[in-house]
Amino acid sequence: MKVLYVAPENVSGGFGLFVKGHKARGNEARFLLFYRTKYAFEEDICLDLHAMPTAWWIARLGPWLKAKHSVPRLETPARPPIWQPGGWLEPFFQKWRDQINNPKIQRAIARHGLNDFDIYHFEQGVDPYRDGRWAGELAARDKAIVCFYHGTDLRDRGLIEAVHRHSRLNLTSEIDLLSYLPGMKYLYLPIEVDRMPRRIRSEDGRIRIGHAARNNLKGSDIIAAAVQRLARRYPVDWVMMQGLPHTEALRIKADCDIYVDQITDRGGWGYGMSSIESLAMGIPTVTRISVETAAFLGSHPFFDANEANIGSALERLINEPELRQEAGASGLEWVRKRHSLDAVMEALYGYYREAGLI
Repeated sequence: MKVLYVAPENVSGGFGLFVKGHKARGNEARFLLFYRTKYAFEEDICLDLHAMPTAWWIARLGPWLKAKHSVPRLETPARPPIWQPGGWLEPFFQKWRDQINNPKIQRAIARHGLNDFDIYHFEQGVDPYRDGRWAGELAARDKAIVCFYHGTDLRDRGLIEAVHRHSRLNLTSEIDLLSYLPGMKYLYLPIEVDRMPRRIRSEDGRIRIGHAARNNLKGSDIIAAAVQRLARRYPVDWVMMQGLPHTEALRIKADCDIYVDQITDRGGWGYGMSSIESLAMGIPTVTRISVETAAFLGSHPFFDANEANIGSALERLINEPELRQEAGASGLEWVRKRHSLDAVMEALYGYYREAGLI
């Protein structure tokens, strides 16, 4: 069996792990990217498409290309929002971009035999063509289409109907997205625990509190303010990781005593890859755990905190080194059970079988 991952960019480094997991089961796997990431993750086949979000002039055109409507957070389940082009310019732009990128896409398909795979994962539910023509062609060849949604793709953009209509399995790593689409399956993100650096802090008496964010959806400003207040009374250092290559961010994170993921639900419920990494390093991890998230996860190692109590949650961890040590050990064990590559691939292949893909 041959599996191909199709994605705009390798934003978290997970595609290489999925490829490794498929190969460990005796199958072939590759991943295809639309453009290169600025986070220095590995790449396999990169199309280097024109007019992608990394182009400076696309940022300038952004306000003109955005849809007139915003996709509201769902009040009731099973009502997936559908993407619609906004304004008069966006439909022309999408059609033009598909046209100028068509030669690059077709050359890559021919050069790498991209029509010859059996299962195609369309990450974020997107096709290299916004009109979804490749997904349609693959479906006509009886290829299995899988869509994997990660957050803003559904919350802010909505389903791309031209791709969605061909999907035979829909996956997500975000708990709140389970209510967006009937039959959506949850898949934990994989990590190679034994390859992660362990906490390397020297015992100098200071407490380093780490946080990483690409925007302020996690409540970064409130977290920073809470740490700054604590620093007036405790030997605390604030470590903010932003815009760094992934290897550098991991090195800095491994030097932290406490890690804070998010204290809001604005960017999704619970936790993300950043928390998985900190737990795998044996670092006690603070994040907002809503009632719904707690019910879904069951037993978990996180320290729950929100915008109102982040200061007291951190103060407790600062004052109780034994608690930090216990939390680091339990977090590491939890990640091994839920997020190890073997566990994730077992769940994925179970979904394949349920959907009749294998």
